[in-house]
Amino acid sequence: MTTELELHRIHSPEDQSLPNILALSNFIFSADATTKHGSLIYWQSHLTHPSSFIVYLTPPSSPDKPVAFVFLIPRTNSPPLKNGASDSLHIWLAGVLPDCRKGGCLTRLMQELGGAADTLTVCTYPTRFPNMWQWLVSRGWVQECEFDDGKILLSRSRVG
Repeated sequence: MTTELELHRIHSPEDQSLPNILALSNFIFSADATTKHGSLIYWQSHLTHPSSFIVYLTPPSSPDKPVAFVFLIPRTNSPPLKNGASDSLHIWLAGVLPDCRKGGCLTRLMQELGGAADTLTVCTYPTRFPNMWQWLVSRGWVQECEFDDGKILLSRSRVG
């Protein structure tokens, strides 16, 4: 399925595709513009950092209709991660349309990120997102710490 999808990147807060990715995220997570995760202004502010970017997939016939995305921002980890890294590229948000899940979208996006940074990090809630949790741990992501609210920070180091 994913071979039929086109890969795109957003680096600029002014990219005209950004509202479409935000709409996808808001649909997946039932967020609205009053929350940081649902606010175009908040997303744009994240994209002002030179190492922040979004990768996403669309059908070739509908480049304005994203089906999956990963939004990355820089993160400083204190204390350092288990691999000794203090800095990482952090997956702030990621999502796949329900109809496209289990089709390899997230795997393809993660493969695209393989060389983006020495260390990637992500936070998730295993009880709220058990499929995401299982997906991450089954692919070698390392649990770094657990926060009071049940959120868990995981990391993955570049191989080779």
